[in-house]
Order: sequence, then C-alpha cells, then structure tokens
Amino acid sequence: MNASLLLVSLPLVSLSLISLSVGTVLTTAVAADPTQLKNFLNTGQCEGCDLSGASLYSFVFEGVNLKNANLSLAALQGAKLNFATLEKANLERSNLALVEFKDANLQGANLSQANLYGANLRNADLSGANLQGAILEGADLRGANLSEANLQKANFVRAKMAGVNLTSAKLGGARMPDGREYKQ
Repeated sequence: MNASLLLVSLPLVSLSLISLSVGTVLTTAVAADPTQLKNFLNTGQCEGCDLSGASLYSFVFEGVNLKNANLSLAALQGAKLNFATLEKANLERSNLALVEFKDANLQGANLSQANLYGANLRNADLSGANLQGAILEGADLRGANLSEANLQKANFVRAKMAGVNLTSAKLGGARMPDGREYKQ
C-alpha cells in the first residue's frame, strides 16, 4: 500500500512530493506502535491506539478518529486535523505548532504542556480539556468551546479569542492575549 505525501519533513530529512510506502513512513515513529500506525495511515481510524512519539509533520488527517488515542510527545507540526475526533486523546507535550484543528472534537483531551503555537482551533470543542501550561501563542481560537477546561498557566499571547466560551474554565496564571497574567 502506498501513501502519497506532500511537504513532509522528518527530523534530519526533508521530503517533498515523494511517494513512500507505508513501511517507510513507519520508521519515522519513535515509540508509536507500528501496526497501529500503519492501520491509522490506511484507514484514518485509530481509536484508543498508541501513536506516542510519532513524527507526522504536515500530514493531512481531516475527519479522522483518534478518540482516546495516545499521541503524547508526537510531532504533528503543520498537520491538518480539521473535523477530527480527538475526544479524550492524550496529546501531552506534543508539538502541534501550526496544526489545523478547525471544528475538531477535543473534548476532555489532555493537551498539557503542548505546543499549539499559531494553531487554528476555530470552532473546536475543547470543553473539559486540560491545556495547563500549553503554548497557544498566536493561535486562532475564535468560536472555540473551552468551557470547564483547565487553562492554568497557558500562554494565549496574541491569540484570537473572539466568541470563545470560557464558562467555568480555570484560568489561574494564564497569559492572556494582551500579555497580562490572569489573576482570580
């Protein structure tokens, strides 16, 4: 089975407009389960699977199901995960810079200490998510649902937050878009 990739960059390697076999892509994952990664790349379904440490830069995964998946320490910079289901997924300390999560379901997801610099989270559902210590600098959160989310010590400097639902969110120590620290 072949997967066509566009603008994929891997540590120490730059690939552009190259068609790779799935077996080659599997070698880019540090700790991810190779069988589960192969299945995910073939089907877009990976509920409850282990993709921790996977390097999946700039991949297009729109509408995929990663509910309850472990993506901790994953490198997904520039990936497109619009309309994806990542409910209760573990993305702790993942690099999600410039990722597109438009209209994604991230309810109850663990994004603590994740790098979401410049990420597009427009209309995403992050209700009940843990974003403690996450970097959301310059992120687009317009229309996102952050109700009951843990946002303590998160960095929202220069983030776009018009229409964000922050009902019952924990904001202690968070850096707001204007750079000021939120104090309760």
